[in-house]
Amino acid sequence: MWNRFWMWFKLGSWRSIMRWFLVKTGFLQRSELTSRMVSFHPAPEEVMPAEVVIVGDRNYKKWACFRCPSGCGELILLSLNKSQHPSWSITSDWLNRPTLYPSIRQLNPTFRRLYQ
Repeated sequence: MWNRFWMWFKLGSWRSIMRWFLVKTGFLQRSELTSRMVSFHPAPEEVMPAEVVIVGDRNYKKWACFRCPSGCGELILLSLNKSQHPSWSITSDWLNRPTLYPSIRQLNPTFRRLYQ
């Protein structure tokens, strides 16, 4: 347990440490998704499962990139540009848990539906 904490402490931000502490003490349920912001479009192998990568900055968000939660591993890119249609909006709370609006419905070859 302490090895994991030390790794988070060295590599993570104060938010990651606070999230880890709140989950370990039972004050917060573990979130299945986290988000991070990058300034350039990530390579497909840089997008980890259970992570939403937001391309842009605080003032202008361009893309939301994430792996399909059905397990197929497909990379999903959603436009966050308000002048494009369709477009989505995304917010993250102080623990980097993302909320995407409107919800997503995707029918992939496994005939699963994805609602976020």
